[in-house]
Amino acid sequence: MGRYFLIAGCAVVAFHFGGLTSGEVLAWVAGYLAGNRVALLASGLLGVLGLCSGSLLFGGIGFFNILYVVAKGIYELVQLLLCAMALGAMIFWFDLGANLWLEGGGTLAIILYAWLYGAAFSLRVFDFNYPLKDVLFSYTVLPFVCLAVIWVSGLIL
Repeated sequence: MGRYFLIAGCAVVAFHFGGLTSGEVLAWVAGYLAGNRVALLASGLLGVLGLCSGSLLFGGIGFFNILYVVAKGIYELVQLLLCAMALGAMIFWFDLGANLWLEGGGTLAIILYAWLYGAAFSLRVFDFNYPLKDVLFSYTVLPFVCLAVIWVSGLIL
């Protein structure tokens, strides 16, 4: 999880040096999520369904190579995006007082968690010894930790 926070932090620094303020980024993200909510949910959930059914199909016939690489790539990408979303939520809260998890980020979080659990299911189909419990637990707790930090900082500040 640390490497994903490092990559997300480097992206934040690149945005800062690129001249983008957190208000501009939040406006773009909130507008994009509000304008494409139904399309994001439909395509995300259909994609997860396709990944899981494809992994069951290919796992049943013994063809593991390509779909395993796809599931592993999606699993890693979703972890990166969840860390970026958590870091962005903290930056938006401390800079603007806006809670990304509650102001439109819920749709994105639902899609990302569906992809995370779908990819974890696919990896479990291909390799029943693949270590998933710790990663799934830590990423499932991540938004609650962010919300707790936001709540506590709201009480302190």
